[in-house]
Amino acid sequence: MLKKNLKLYNYNVFEEFDKGWPILTCGDRENGVNSMTISWGGMGVLWGKKVAFIFVRHSRYTFDFIEKSNSVTLSFLTDDYKNEKAIFGSKSGRDIDKFLASGLHKTLDVDFNGYYITEAKYVLKMKKLYSIDIPYENLPSEIRNQYYSNGDMHRMYVCEIMQYLENEE
Repeated sequence: MLKKNLKLYNYNVFEEFDKGWPILTCGDRENGVNSMTISWGGMGVLWGKKVAFIFVRHSRYTFDFIEKSNSVTLSFLTDDYKNEKAIFGSKSGRDIDKFLASGLHKTLDVDFNGYYITEAKYVLKMKKLYSIDIPYENLPSEIRNQYYSNGDMHRMYVCEIMQYLENEE
């Protein structure tokens, strides 16, 4: 991976989140690590910082990892890895080792005390700034009915983008 200036980021953020299934990786050497695909999120500027917004349901195994660690990464892989990404989106780390099942690899960044997916075309290394639960009662009824009928709510995380890494290949 090659460290790049974030000003060189030149991807369509809507496509990258909605269709690209980035892999969220949370955890550290002390607390372990888990990863999952996400499709809800975005990027922007908040509090004078370049940030990413990500959403994780309380029921997800990754939830405990993101709560315990300040090191968070988003790894964006090409469509060549669609089957591998599907494992990270359909299986739980409670039940299987997703890295072993998919054949993907994680890299520990010792200075960052966090992990990212080695095969990624690019990675956003981030630190958590803020989190808040999405309040069920404040959502329009059509959103509550479509996405939260079972009561399994999301927590939103605002993460400062600390580094942008791009694959050297």
